[in-house]
Amino acid sequence: MKAKGITRYLFAKILQKPSYEIGFWSILSLLMIHFTTPEYLKYWYIISAMIVMNCLMYHHIVELYTRKLKLFKVAYFVMFSAIVAMGVGTFIVPYISWNPFFRSVSTSLLLALVLIMQISVAILSLGCLRKWSADFKGKSFSDAKCVGYFRSAVVAFALFFTLYLVGMLYGKNNLVVRRAEISMTFLPKNFEGYRIVHLSDFHLGSMYCHATMKRMVDSVNAANADMIVFTGDFVTLCSKEALPYIGLLKQMKSKDGVFAVLGNHDYAKYPYYQSADVKTADSILLHSIIRDSLGWTLMNDENKTITRGDQSIVVAGSQYIGLPSKSKIKLFGDNPYSFGDLAKTLQGLGNGNAVVLLTHNPVVWSRVILQDYPFVGLTLSGHTHAGQMGYYKKKYSHQYSTPDGKTKAGLYQYQNQYLYINSGIGSSALHSRFLIFPEITIVTLM
Repeated sequence: MKAKGITRYLFAKILQKPSYEIGFWSILSLLMIHFTTPEYLKYWYIISAMIVMNCLMYHHIVELYTRKLKLFKVAYFVMFSAIVAMGVGTFIVPYISWNPFFRSVSTSLLLALVLIMQISVAILSLGCLRKWSADFKGKSFSDAKCVGYFRSAVVAFALFFTLYLVGMLYGKNNLVVRRAEISMTFLPKNFEGYRIVHLSDFHLGSMYCHATMKRMVDSVNAANADMIVFTGDFVTLCSKEALPYIGLLKQMKSKDGVFAVLGNHDYAKYPYYQSADVKTADSILLHSIIRDSLGWTLMNDENKTITRGDQSIVVAGSQYIGLPSKSKIKLFGDNPYSFGDLAKTLQGLGNGNAVVLLTHNPVVWSRVILQDYPFVGLTLSGHTHAGQMGYYKKKYSHQYSTPDGKTKAGLYQYQNQYLYINSGIGSSALHSRFLIFPEITIVTLM
């Protein structure tokens, strides 16, 4: 009964002073986001929770803490002012027309500010709950404890923002080369030792350090690969992001050329466009840049044969395939956008063919390839960015999987089938990588 009593008391306190002004600025911010990257609104469940927390706790936090320090109000003012200013700016100059460097840096810094601010708000809210709980029990809650929670919130803000800056200035430019050896079924003798350089997720709008891309091209060419493959997300928002890098990317060479597939960001889905025709034209332009300006083989649900003497392997590539969430709660609906056709991609292939499949979304491997296409010996994917921030002890080691198992990054095996997930070169949303570095993978077939 006592637990129920304190719960009712806490809820009554929380609901006592909702901040309608914070609600207003939050809704205005959402409208501004709609005119920058409306696809971010798919995270409505996170956004809604943040708005509710801020609306319900703002006045309580102000009463308890800011008589001592004014940082909280200043942080709120900066956060909302920046969001609204960015939204207003899109009415003056469309978001996709902004300089990619300025757009990626400003958006990323703002998103980092918002997310880290919510961590601080959660800590300060916990302090409010602890004080109310003490009041309910007739115990004291000293000013020193209030100051302790405020200091914890400030330290958390400073720590996470520092880690973000380290990831932005160093982590996302610290290119690493990883290697994987694959024992493929049906691999002809002439292809033993065949080397594939696997690249993914350039997100060229996020590559504000040109030197990183130059190091990537030099490293790729130094590998003297038989084949270079790219597994999607060439840009983040629009084709304009690719233009500064055409000359540089054309320098990548391999014996059998460069093969590429499209990722979810390569269909002009994410930014706000003035019309559907403009959106379609921009998507077509990007595909033309990859295929015609760079001279890469853009694979849209097709396969090609690579020969060595009288023996051959097959490289197959699908357009982006989106699969429904397995969650019973359909947060994004049950029909994610999808363009690829695996049946068409693998048409005419079967046992006896050594097949290397390129497909952006690695979930396709565990939920479709393993069940329906047992002859596909190696699948190369990207998409996950390996989370961009964090550390997994076995992330890049040889891992054994099961059908429908979770995959994050690195090499996976199920029986005689393999999957390699490249953590990507660029970044998306938060343009920062902390301990998850941009990656070139050299895959050797055995």
